[in-house]
Parts: sequence; C-alpha cells; structure tokens
Amino acid sequence: MTSREAAVSASAPSQLTAPRPLRLSLIVEWENTRLNGIPRAWALLEVLGRQWQAIVERDYPATLPPEGAAFLDRLAPRPELVAVSGRVLSGETREEIRRRTPQAFDLGIHVAEGFEYYPLKNLGASKATGDLLLFVDSDVLPDDGWLAHLLGSFGRPDVHVVSGQTYVGPSDVFSRAFALGWTYELRDESGRFEPCLKFYGNNVAFRAEVFPKDGFPPLGPRTRGASSLLRQKLNQVGIDVWQNRRACVDHPPPSSTRHLVIRALAHGRDRYMKYSTQRHLGGLRVSVGTAAKRLARGVKNTFLHRQRVGLPWWQVPASLAILSAYYGFFALGGILTHISPEAMGRRFRL
Repeated sequence: MTSREAAVSASAPSQLTAPRPLRLSLIVEWENTRLNGIPRAWALLEVLGRQWQAIVERDYPATLPPEGAAFLDRLAPRPELVAVSGRVLSGETREEIRRRTPQAFDLGIHVAEGFEYYPLKNLGASKATGDLLLFVDSDVLPDDGWLAHLLGSFGRPDVHVVSGQTYVGPSDVFSRAFALGWTYELRDESGRFEPCLKFYGNNVAFRAEVFPKDGFPPLGPRTRGASSLLRQKLNQVGIDVWQNRRACVDHPPPSSTRHLVIRALAHGRDRYMKYSTQRHLGGLRVSVGTAAKRLARGVKNTFLHRQRVGLPWWQVPASLAILSAYYGFFALGGILTHISPEAMGRRFRL
C-alpha cells in the first residue's frame, strides 16, 4: 500500500461509508480595490480559478503531504465565492465580477455600505454555507500551490485554523523597502508548518464549526488588530492557529505617497489605542516607541538582507528614506491620537 493509499484508508470511517464531500467558501473583501486598484482583484480571480482547477484534476504540488492530498480529494467540486463590499458596486462592476469569476464557483455579491475591513469579513462568513471558510483579500496574489497547501493543511485532524504566509513581493525600490521593513516578514521558503502567534486576515482558513458566530471581535476606534484578538479567543478554548509557510501570498506595499501617509497615521493610532482609547502617556510612549523599534528593525534588515530582495547597494539610501518617512508618520499618528483620540478615531478608516 502506498503512503497516499494509507492516508485515504485512515481518513475513511469505513469501507461502506465514504466521507461526506466538504464545501469550500472563499470570502473576498472587495474594499481594498479602492486603494490598490482593481487589476489585482481580477488577477486574484484568475489565480483562484487556475489553482482550483488543479485541485479538481488532482494535480497537486510535489511538496503536498499524503494526508493533504487525501483531504483535497474530499472537497466538493463546486466551491462558493462570497464577495463583500462596503461601497455600492456599479452594475458594470458587478457584471465584470460575474464574468471573471471562475465558472466552477457559485458567486454571491453582498454590499453593506459603511462596513469596514473586519465587519466585511464577518458579513461574508455569515453569508457563506461551506464547511471551510477561507478569507483572502482582493489585493493579494497567491504563489503557485497556495490553495492546495493551505487547504491540504486540514488533512491533519488537529488543525482547525491555518494561515499562510503574507509577504511583500520586491519589484522596485519602494516595494523592496516595505519587504524589508513593514508589517510582513520576508518570504520564508523553509516550508515550516507549526502553531503561530500572529496571523493576518488576508490569508487564513477555518473549519466552519470553529469560526465564532460573532466572527472577528469588534475593535472600537481601531481598524486593525482583530486577528490577534481572535487568536487569543481561540487559544482560550484550546484551538491553535497554525501557519503553513508553503501557502504564500504577495501583498502590495502602499500604492502611493498619500496611501503611505494615511496607512502610517492609522498604524500609529491603532498602536496607541491598543494600549488605551483615552488620552494616556502610556499610549503615546508605546506608539512612538514602536515606530522607533520597527524603523530600527527595518534598517537592520536592509543591511543584513537587502540581497534577498534584490536591493542594490546604491538604492539603500532611498530604501531607508522610505522607511523613515513611514515610521515618522507612524509616530505622528500616535502623537495626534494623544492630542485628540476622538478625532483620530473618526479619521483614516482603512
């Protein structure tokens, strides 16, 4: 008996009863097209279709373990794609989404005006009917084998939540700077699969029965950080979040100077308000101190790892200037929040 036959045999409850097919729900928030453009969303839909077709044809990556392949064999042939938007979509945009959605997918488009990032994900989860909920953002581009590795992780019965690795693809000096010094780690090709302490809502899948009915927790005046709160909530009931570093997606850097400034100001505000939603010297100290530490980390990464992202030595000053600008505005976001928490809580909602 081959290893794959053994995995299939072990996963079957009996020779008389075949496992029930499991349906996949892909939840795609459409709001990021506002900042990072719609071409990336079209590219995402194309990749989803291509990678799903590979699963249907049992054309799995060579690095997929036997239990992962056995699990993928159980997936129902028609997944659903749930697109959620916080803005009204024109008829033309809706029609283009329908046209570009892979034919193998059942499509649902849902609009909730004014909903932000995590509430949109919760809306998508409430509309989904699948046994597996996969959250992916409209502006990420999956690497080859991403879908098979992420879903194949559930071939292990102890895995209930799995995230992939999100990184910034280095294509120019701007993206290389953010690859070295922003939120996301440098792309790790180790293929490690282990419990993690941090995950992102742009590249994560759940068994539907463990995703809380109330979804990602509310954040109050913040706009980011609900993934960390959800991880803590799951850990309290004995559920680990795993990370499969073979399931990688490329996340864009800020799309413009304006986007850099707004993202950094919001980042500094959120770091302050994670400490306190009211004026507090501790919040100011933490937000400004975090900006300084992350800039220092970015500078260190630039000198140690610039060759990993293809950054030539003569672009190092420009890269450091970009990171200095970002974390300067990060610190300013904390300072402005200390001056007026209410005003900052209303602005820069992204």
